[in-house]
Amino acid sequence: MQTFLRELRNRYFTCIADIVGKQDIQFVVLTHLLDDRPELLEALSRIAPISLLIGIPYSIHQPTLELLQKTFPVETPSLDNLYDNEYLVSLVADNIDPDKPVVILEIGGYFAPLAKTLQTRLGGKLLGIIEDTEAGHRRYEEYLATLPCPVISVARSELKETEDHLVGSSCIYSTERMLRDLGFPLEGKSALVLGYGKVGKGVAYSLYRRHCPVAVYDINSIRRINALSEGFKVLNKRLALTESELIFGATGKCSVTREDFPFIKNGAMLISCSSKDTEFDLQYMRDNYVVDTVSDGIERFRNEQQVFYLLGQGRPINFRDGAVIGPVLSLVQAEIILAVQEILNQQGKNILLETSKTARETLADMWLHQFGDGSKGISYFDCAGIETTMNANDSQISKELEKA
Repeated sequence: MQTFLRELRNRYFTCIADIVGKQDIQFVVLTHLLDDRPELLEALSRIAPISLLIGIPYSIHQPTLELLQKTFPVETPSLDNLYDNEYLVSLVADNIDPDKPVVILEIGGYFAPLAKTLQTRLGGKLLGIIEDTEAGHRRYEEYLATLPCPVISVARSELKETEDHLVGSSCIYSTERMLRDLGFPLEGKSALVLGYGKVGKGVAYSLYRRHCPVAVYDINSIRRINALSEGFKVLNKRLALTESELIFGATGKCSVTREDFPFIKNGAMLISCSSKDTEFDLQYMRDNYVVDTVSDGIERFRNEQQVFYLLGQGRPINFRDGAVIGPVLSLVQAEIILAVQEILNQQGKNILLETSKTARETLADMWLHQFGDGSKGISYFDCAGIETTMNANDSQISKELEKA
């Protein structure tokens, strides 16, 4: 099945890359080095060479890393390195072709604070940046006034909604595995979901399906009302912290601050479901509590009044199991490939924008033809059906994408 899905992704991505066509540019890619990346990177290579591939340290699948090192120049800096603007500027400048324009594809907004400096260092060769995540999108919004090039974000795309919902499910899967390894079932534990965006909603519904009492808190009052109308308990944040055994951060920023820690229920577990390690004030935790390692991936924080636990070092918990969400991830990856064309179209504009609605709808239509169309009784587990559908529809879809 794994080989079969790889073949489908290859066909899907190749078709889109061929729409963009060969370009006289180069790529710098900062991404998770998981086992779904090779097909995406191969497709990008059909457009232009990847001069530098940067692996995010908390999401490196060793066999995938070793495979990619045979084809691409790979760097695996520490998380501290990625937060070091001077280091990241030098890493890019020292590893690319100085005579070719460069497009950066990234996850997490690491380049947002240094894009202007990097543009100067590269002598104006930075054509644009493509960002994947909500946390990264917010970072580029913060630095909007200093952007030296166009930035295309897919973080708020309709195509991302399905992925983000499944990210929530994958976080609960990884959490449950860790708890069961310790001999504790997830069912029945009281849970608090901080953030009721796309990922938070997925987390809340996955917990509900496992018979956990779920409370939700979001700083956005409209989202709190949405959670209430969808059947979840909505409490004052600090009251919710005192009552919850599991606390899931899904905001993309710091959801539990130093002021919140005294209210955390004794024995509670903190679990991050967003990118990077920003959900909890980790520095404050390590400075003000005694830290013990309980088991692989679980730390205990204690002082004279309180004890609680942190799972996965405060990093996205789903990456412990490869963050598997299946073929729907290909939708957003396809949008990233297509966004290269939009970067070329927007040269010289210092703006933050998205791909067009028409392009996204066409990519979704193409995905259904490639991976399966339920209206015709076909799923991506039906090999013969998919092959027939792909052969019949590739040509027409390519034409529609060119129009978009």
